[in-house]
Amino acid sequence: MTQTLSRATRLRRAAIATIALVTVALSASISVINAPTADAAAASDFQAGDIISDANFFNSSALSAAGVQAFLASQVAQCPASNGQPCLKDYTQSTPAVAADSYCSGASGGLKTAAQIIADSAVACGISPKVLIVMLQKEQGLVTATSPTTYAYLHAMGQGCPDTAACDTRYYGFFNQVYYSARQLRIYIAQPSWWAYQLGNNNILYNPNTSCGTKSVYIQNDATRALYIYTPYTPNAAALANLYGTGDACSTYGNRNFWRLYSDWFGSPTGYPVLGDMGARWQAIGGSSSPIGNPVADEVCSWSADNTNCYQNFDVGAISWTPATGAWETYGSIRALWASLNYERGYMGYPTSGPTNTPGRAYQKFQAGSIGWSVTNGAFVVLGAMSSRWIATGATTGPLGSPVAKESCANGGCTQAFETGLTAWTPSTGAWDVDGSLAIAWTQAGGASGSLGYPTAAALTAASGTYQTFQGGSIVSTAQGTIVVSGAINQKWLTLGAMTATGTLGAPVTAQSCDSAATPAKCVQRFERGSISWSASGAWETTGAIDAAWQGSGGLTGSLGPATQAAATGSNGTVSQVFAGGIIVSSGSGAYPVTGDIFSRWTAIGGTTGPLGSPTGPQVCGTKDNGCYQNFQNGAISWTSATGAWETYGDIRTRWAQQGYENGALGYPTGAPV
Repeated sequence: MTQTLSRATRLRRAAIATIALVTVALSASISVINAPTADAAAASDFQAGDIISDANFFNSSALSAAGVQAFLASQVAQCPASNGQPCLKDYTQSTPAVAADSYCSGASGGLKTAAQIIADSAVACGISPKVLIVMLQKEQGLVTATSPTTYAYLHAMGQGCPDTAACDTRYYGFFNQVYYSARQLRIYIAQPSWWAYQLGNNNILYNPNTSCGTKSVYIQNDATRALYIYTPYTPNAAALANLYGTGDACSTYGNRNFWRLYSDWFGSPTGYPVLGDMGARWQAIGGSSSPIGNPVADEVCSWSADNTNCYQNFDVGAISWTPATGAWETYGSIRALWASLNYERGYMGYPTSGPTNTPGRAYQKFQAGSIGWSVTNGAFVVLGAMSSRWIATGATTGPLGSPVAKESCANGGCTQAFETGLTAWTPSTGAWDVDGSLAIAWTQAGGASGSLGYPTAAALTAASGTYQTFQGGSIVSTAQGTIVVSGAINQKWLTLGAMTATGTLGAPVTAQSCDSAATPAKCVQRFERGSISWSASGAWETTGAIDAAWQGSGGLTGSLGPATQAAATGSNGTVSQVFAGGIIVSSGSGAYPVTGDIFSRWTAIGGTTGPLGSPTGPQVCGTKDNGCYQNFQNGAISWTSATGAWETYGDIRTRWAQQGYENGALGYPTGAPV
């Protein structure tokens, strides 16, 4: 039928762009607005009687003000604003307050951005902000304009501008154009009898030039009816054949461009609406151009008090939402694994983030953990505290890389293998990663089932290398290789500061070695600045000159055996350390062991504080009768198996020396000085 003009009818100037393609004012509705996108609309999908669904047209919450702003910003990279007006993404206006009426709920006044004006008008009048955005582009090209004109803002949506008369100045300005255009669309719906186009069959002109003819269009819904009242022409075959260009002399483009722009920006206008938080998330990841594509079904929701949730399926994935987790998409191999675990009904629960993608890898967080994927190894679940630790260290871009296997649990904990290491957890130790050479050494030592057990802290890096503590020891990696420090020796090493800047011993330089023939057992391990030996008396460090003297005397398997206490400094400034078979004393004369019966006698007469003082040389054996002696600061102790060990000092020793010591007529001493 022929559209009847009435008091509110405005025959769209946009539709007659084919008559005056060179008219700049009509540029928003001429055929060429944007180049086709990679997922451009296809003319074969255009249905003249179903341009947009009611669900999409009236979805006033399709985008928040922030969502509108993000979309506007995405359309303009640079804004020279050479015509004196800002781009739409930067536009602000002081708006009047508008009272509510039977069509719209009104608007508050104040300084607002273009995005706020669009979103507020959409909510007030029950029209989708996506519809208003598309109409702004269709009419004046404002969404993508980098140098918009004052005229474009004054007539932003063509409201109050009939083809047969001048524009009504009451509707000048961006706010008036957007708000009252939204209101006008609502009037079309509320008062269907006022307009010629109705649901059902209608004869719709191709062009204001009636000689171009009409098309019989079966209008299927109110949204499409409103578009035809707003722009009362339907595209002909030529306009559709060149969807991103011009048709012929009878072509008009208003409703074609609306459909095409909506399709390119927001997905199929006749498709399924994506609402609320899920809609906001879909737009945030690219809408129709997103990794999940377009919706293929309506959302499915449960609104029970104890289980409020929604999901919606898309071409290659879905978006899931709960009040607690928010709305997040799942797709690809991560979604496939989640699906195999029974989606949110399984132990993973709902997603709590979107996928984080890097070349060849991705991961996504869920309520119970995360799913990591790599093109090489596929997708695997990482649970609980191990997931938190993995993510904290960088997840797929961190030192561990992507998971390569499921978790394995034993001995009260769990481990999981990654590309360059492992993550391990127990309730008592927490979750820690083990990577690189430390992971190799831990695995060789039996991993969590070996003597080292589970890690108890993160690896620490020091000047000479890296070390990590475990339940049963530590693993140290230096330029010389990887060494394990275990048991009581490890505990002692840690209390001494390990490899920290204030540590006593530094990094280990040998593996722990034990005297398997000894009863009880005894072990030793060398470090950069000393040793730790262990026996039934505990683990004790030896450092400096004492350690050198101990090593020179045979160390653990020598006459001294393991240390039995820490080194101590005497009142006379000497440093001494007791061992199972004697003592080493370090003084100005050097560091010398005192062992056997000589040690026993020296100790009995007061050691370094006795009459002899500190040793000044090593014990010398092989004298007369297979005897031995050792010199001290103030004398000596001589020993044979027959006489025992006795000290000589002072005048007695001087006279004995004159007689030739043990080789003289007196022989060895057989008792102490009296």
